[in-house]
Amino acid sequence: MHLLTLLTLASPAQATELVWDGHLRATGSLYDSLSLSDTNAQAEGTSSQFVHDVRLAPSWLLSDTVSMHVQFDMLDGVNWGDSPVLANDLVTGEAADLATSEAVQPPTTEDGAATLQNLAVTRAWAEAKLSFGNLRFGRMPIHWGTGMVFNAGDDGWNGPGDTADRIQLTRKAGDVYLLGAWESRSEGYVGEPDDLHGLAGAVVFQNERAAIGTYHNYRWQGQDQDRFSTYIADLWASADMGPAQIQFEFAAVLGGGDLESGANDVQLAAYGANIDLSMQSDKLSLAMGAGLAGGDGDTDDSKLSTFSFDPNFRRGLILFAQPLPTLEASVLNDGNGGRTTEAARSGVGISNAMYLNPRVGWALRDDLDTELSVLAAQKAKDTADAQGKGYGTEFDLSIRYRPMAHFEGEATLGMLLPGTHYTDYEHEDLGGDFDRPVTAARITGTVSF
Repeated sequence: MHLLTLLTLASPAQATELVWDGHLRATGSLYDSLSLSDTNAQAEGTSSQFVHDVRLAPSWLLSDTVSMHVQFDMLDGVNWGDSPVLANDLVTGEAADLATSEAVQPPTTEDGAATLQNLAVTRAWAEAKLSFGNLRFGRMPIHWGTGMVFNAGDDGWNGPGDTADRIQLTRKAGDVYLLGAWESRSEGYVGEPDDLHGLAGAVVFQNERAAIGTYHNYRWQGQDQDRFSTYIADLWASADMGPAQIQFEFAAVLGGGDLESGANDVQLAAYGANIDLSMQSDKLSLAMGAGLAGGDGDTDDSKLSTFSFDPNFRRGLILFAQPLPTLEASVLNDGNGGRTTEAARSGVGISNAMYLNPRVGWALRDDLDTELSVLAAQKAKDTADAQGKGYGTEFDLSIRYRPMAHFEGEATLGMLLPGTHYTDYEHEDLGGDFDRPVTAARITGTVSF
């Protein structure tokens, strides 16, 4: 924080403009129960969490053509009350009981070093407007279209977001935008040909009412016979038709080669799509979303066809937002936090699924509105050893309150009625009885600027 203060108050040799962006958010969640059961021997019962999320994103506008941007994330996902300060007993010298603690501190390691949750520089990049285009270089956010594949994670779900070390050049010609980029994910180990590099390109036509574009990303890892490459092709379109808006995105992921895990001659071919139509009147809003994430009928062969949406592309409070079912671990330790997901049939992110997501909203006042959302999903493709295709149906009711500028509060109540994908399943070691509805509540307070 001293560094941030110095950066703010320092007097540079040339005049610059400092623009701040960011937020402070507190999120409390309650689930009963993510185990989908109250009869399973390892069902965990009610669970709760209350976490911090602080982001500061200053931009230095050095001139009309040059700027620098940095993103700091602090106390990211740290539980309220975490890392209490325990005083030592004056007689024994041992740590006193938690009940005597009068303070909390940022997370630290056992040797006293600060962790990345205290202050992490997650992104830092520069921009220069050149005569032939706009140049970006550094560690920057990546986002495309609806966020189905490439998602910067800036929508309040506390996800890390997609980030790349990249050199990127964009150029505008009328209503057409052209993009080209080179990116790298590399440990820098000498003699280890496992670094991942990529090339990206996009063409977008966009005006005030409509946009259509295609994004392409080619990545390769390794060399010669150990090489694995992936090609992602993504088509996105949107249109604003007055009271109605529509967005559509389709993506294909193709690739092949040898994986670091030891799988050889792997062939990858996966497809996904989503569409969202919304209409807005004076008070009433109606929307319908639908999506498809392709599945894999045989998970034991070398042909992979499961498509996974970006984890930040979320449509529910419970389904595809939490691992289900989550059970109590047999042995509690710092690594598992008392939980096991060995029996989980779905995780974070829409994968191998078809879903419908109708929504209806009503503005009660200018500063108060509510929305009812339904998420119904089933597997896109079943496997030979699986039981049941239905993920179930989730109902979420949200209320958003914006009494003043820069502050917003939101409360959501949710219920998931599990489908046969869970209710017909029994784990070899952890059992079954995963047929109980899940209820959840989340409350969020956000100050943003």
